[in-house]
Amino acid sequence: MNETTYALEWRGATKTGYSYAAIEAGLAAGELHSLYKINVNGKWIVLRDFLEQQRALPVVPPATLQTQQPPAPQLSPLPNPTQPPPPPLRPALPPAPSFSISPAASATPQKPVWFWPVIILSSTVCLLVLIVLAYMAATSSSRGQRTGSSSSDASPQTISVKAPQSGDVRRDKPTPSAPTSRNLTNEEIAELKSPYVVTISTVWKEPDKTGKLEGAGQSGSGVHIKNENGYAYFVTNRHVVAVPKNAKEVEYSLVFNGEELPFEIVKRGRYELDLAMLRVKYTRGSDKPTLPSVRLDDLKPGQECVAIGNALGGGISVTTGVISAFDEWPGGRLVRTSAPISSGNSGGGLFRTKDGALIGITTMVINGGKSEAVQNFNLAIPMDYVFSDLFWEDF
Repeated sequence: MNETTYALEWRGATKTGYSYAAIEAGLAAGELHSLYKINVNGKWIVLRDFLEQQRALPVVPPATLQTQQPPAPQLSPLPNPTQPPPPPLRPALPPAPSFSISPAASATPQKPVWFWPVIILSSTVCLLVLIVLAYMAATSSSRGQRTGSSSSDASPQTISVKAPQSGDVRRDKPTPSAPTSRNLTNEEIAELKSPYVVTISTVWKEPDKTGKLEGAGQSGSGVHIKNENGYAYFVTNRHVVAVPKNAKEVEYSLVFNGEELPFEIVKRGRYELDLAMLRVKYTRGSDKPTLPSVRLDDLKPGQECVAIGNALGGGISVTTGVISAFDEWPGGRLVRTSAPISSGNSGGGLFRTKDGALIGITTMVINGGKSEAVQNFNLAIPMDYVFSDLFWEDF
């Protein structure tokens, strides 16, 4: 690894003189984090990307750096000037054969009078047979296509989900979605994916001006992502489960498969990322197949999507839209969607229509000021960050 020194920048403050080893030591000690910006060859990039590039460089053993010398040329011995040169070797040539051509042998034999008519007739018959076979093959293919088309229209494809063999399913990274022969409909997405989205309730008591405790609370959404070690895990927004510092008698609960269950918060998003991870004791209702998800690089603007969440605290609802664009934030990118998102949708799931894969966790709605109107400008956190330990810390 080179000993070049670099300049680091975080929120306007610049630090210089950091070697690669010093950067690694600072990260291990917690003095630095991977969202710092680093100046490499006059260009500022995110420290995380720089570290990934450096760690991906191959280590070349010293032995392989030695230059291989070409083999020395083989020199033939010099001739002795005192000895006469050997006579040149001449291959022995066989004696030239003697032959003669008789006039009868050189003459070309004549074809019988029936030869060419038979050849022409045979060629014509073969050509007709080939034409008939080609016509029969084309007719059979066309009939098969028409039959398959009518069968598909009469019997629509049934989509089934197979349950896993074991109760615990470990998820350390996004699971690629299985390819489908056609796009799913919004109705199918709502039916297949709504069971993974839960309603979340956070209630507490806080003192008023007179010191009397009054009830308060908020609601939101969450997504079931895995089962592990006897627990079912869910992801939501951090602000959905946040409570005031003076809150008393805080109660957390979620409704999953029609059952209200108390949950505990185990992790929260790093770098001000609006994420929280929850868990409840594993039950038979938690035994669901792994929810397929896709990486940010697999998403493209214009792809249709469906948002599922607890809009306005009134229960699970569905809205549709498209992926509009990708917006930058200090730690990466967010997915912008035109699917309507309301209060209470926070922490819900955004699913891609074509295969039902989970795109991200809905997080916020952008509203314009008094002089600016903004419609359907909503954001979701990509699943890359949800399944990366880099973006989580213990609660």
